[in-house]
Amino acid sequence: MSASGLTAAALLMSGCAVFSPVQTDVNYLPGDGTQLEMPGLGLRNLVVITDELGAPGVLVGQAVNLGDVPIQVTFAVEGSSTPAAATVPAFAATPIAQTPTRVDIDSVPAAPGGMVTMVIATREAGQNLVQVPVLRAEGQYDGLLDQQ
Repeated sequence: MSASGLTAAALLMSGCAVFSPVQTDVNYLPGDGTQLEMPGLGLRNLVVITDELGAPGVLVGQAVNLGDVPIQVTFAVEGSSTPAAATVPAFAATPIAQTPTRVDIDSVPAAPGGMVTMVIATREAGQNLVQVPVLRAEGQYDGLLDQQ
């Protein structure tokens, strides 16, 4: 009887995975930031790094150009009159926080832990608004503000 009980328990336990979704079937963003898909351009893992409310900051992420021509893109915090421009080469995945595509922000209107609205524009896609998280310059982002 104990052998049949163990067999039944083993069969019940092995069936638990049947009712659990497979994680690879669920789309999710495996990073700290947000993403934006525009015609010909994908922006991945966008975050703003700053030390405090009103302090200078830098936009971090990756720009992926899927087309055969370079794409000129502008980034600005909503309400700012000074956008930063960058060119993403054709068929390239370019980090945004490094020269020549570095996007500095004069004054971040949210403290770490908050969100800012960024206006991101290309000629092909026009203006797009995206909510971007604000994080402190620590861990993998340590030292990014020192490069300004």
